[in-house]
Amino acid sequence: MAKIHTTPRYIKIAQDVCGKILTGEYPEGTLLKGRSVLGATYAVSPETVRKALNILEKHGVVSSKRGVGVYVESVLHAREFANKWKSETQIKNKYSNLETLLDEQKELQDKIRTAIDDMKDSFTYQTTEAVKFSQVEIPSDSWINGKTIGEVYFWNYTEATIVAVIGLDNIARQSVGPDFVLHAGDKLLFVGKDNLTFDRVLSFLTYGVLSDEEN
Repeated sequence: MAKIHTTPRYIKIAQDVCGKILTGEYPEGTLLKGRSVLGATYAVSPETVRKALNILEKHGVVSSKRGVGVYVESVLHAREFANKWKSETQIKNKYSNLETLLDEQKELQDKIRTAIDDMKDSFTYQTTEAVKFSQVEIPSDSWINGKTIGEVYFWNYTEATIVAVIGLDNIARQSVGPDFVLHAGDKLLFVGKDNLTFDRVLSFLTYGVLSDEEN
């Protein structure tokens, strides 16, 4: 599940006051209302208002005078403050979107692993012959790089069925068809009916189809 980021109330209040300065509702030199009045306006405590005004004062948007109150100091600084928070908000949104995508990827990977385990169980309990699951990585110099499963007649020459292909992005692609393109570095999860299946697949990926003389 994606993480939910919430903006603190005092920051929202600081942004709102800044917005009113930029729209001219609070011109430069305006004496802002007291903390209690602003607190009632925003339905927060005076302490929350204090934190909001402190942020604005730190950025030169307002200034406080002891015994008098808080004044609007600079519209220019208010604009700089607004641009700063706009930029930071955009960055936070991008991080949030990335976290969501990573969570979705993890959830998908979990589903794929569950489906593969279920398929293993199906082969184990629904067939009369022993089925061996194996995994092999396509060599970097393999002749099969860039070719489709159907193009190389993978099953015909290896008698192995590809269950899933794990790419360089570590994403497992299940139930790949004859038009699926294989690449060097891909990991193939496959099933076979005898102990020689792995050797046949590895030889096929490395050398291709050997002639009788080569054998």
